Amino acid sequence: MKRRARLSGLLILLVAGLVACGGNETTNEADKPEVRVGRLICGGHLSLAVVENRYQHELSSFRLQTVQNHDWNDVVADMRSGRLVGTFILSPLAMQLIREGLPAKIVLMADRNGNGFVLSKKFRRIEDLIGRKVIIAVPHRFSQHHVLLYLALKQHGVPYKDIKVIGMPPRDMINSLQRGEIDGFVVGEPEGNKSVSLGVGWMAAISPDIWRDHMDHVFLASNAFIEQHPDQAQELISALKKAGAYIEAHPHQAAVMGEDYTGSSAAVFEQVLTTPPDWIDYSDMVPGIGHLQAMAGLLVEMGLWPDMPSDLASYAEPQFILNATAQ
Repeated sequence: MKRRARLSGLLILLVAGLVACGGNETTNEADKPEVRVGRLICGGHLSLAVVENRYQHELSSFRLQTVQNHDWNDVVADMRSGRLVGTFILSPLAMQLIREGLPAKIVLMADRNGNGFVLSKKFRRIEDLIGRKVIIAVPHRFSQHHVLLYLALKQHGVPYKDIKVIGMPPRDMINSLQRGEIDGFVVGEPEGNKSVSLGVGWMAAISPDIWRDHMDHVFLASNAFIEQHPDQAQELISALKKAGAYIEAHPHQAAVMGEDYTGSSAAVFEQVLTTPPDWIDYSDMVPGIGHLQAMAGLLVEMGLWPDMPSDLASYAEPQFILNATAQ
């Protein structure tokens, strides 16, 4: 009887030890440092949604916490304050912030293409804008959408100086067009495709037709994160690369997973992912110097920048995505 009692006691201690170990594992998971990444409701940020919803449990060195904003000024403020280690952001705005002295680098192209130029139904062609007092909205003065508008107007013989361009949050564009406050907008998907499905405006052009494979949104990481936490930075970029491949291979599942990120039904964004297949692309995420030079050249041509920076190559740190691609 004493022997049985001793065995029972040992068994109880063993079970208690196992439970304690399990508890420690849970605590360790919860105690992993939190990495905050900024985003807006935008299809170009879909790879972040896939990481958060599908690959979060695979992250070993940190827990991903996304911070959603509704205005690019809030994103900039969060980056300047250090609240975020990085953010998905408009590529020209990222370049402008670096030029202004923000200690950060572009480490990833979030996507390529992915934008639409929507016009009011009172116009039948882009050329119909010639000689008219027209207001076109873009998400920000320093946005790839503004650059695409400039190129589209130039390609169709519409004087850029004759168009009034205003900044507007994408979530307000459809209603503003419906009310007649603006005559069109250039925006990241799915807002353009959504406006067409709602019968508000028509798709005058998609970005592959204006500037094929242009740099769209990018991931801008702080120098502190890059230099002080390179292992976390590598794990994050590798996960985003993996998420991009998942989107390309599984557009339906990715569209469902990203409904909260795109602000649109999965059916609408799946169409953006597949019809045509090059409307938006997540397969090539390396921010090359050629991408930066092309965008910088247009910013100078538009008068948004006075000149081409001599240190443009220092705006990007592609090593993390190059490592992920090699893996």
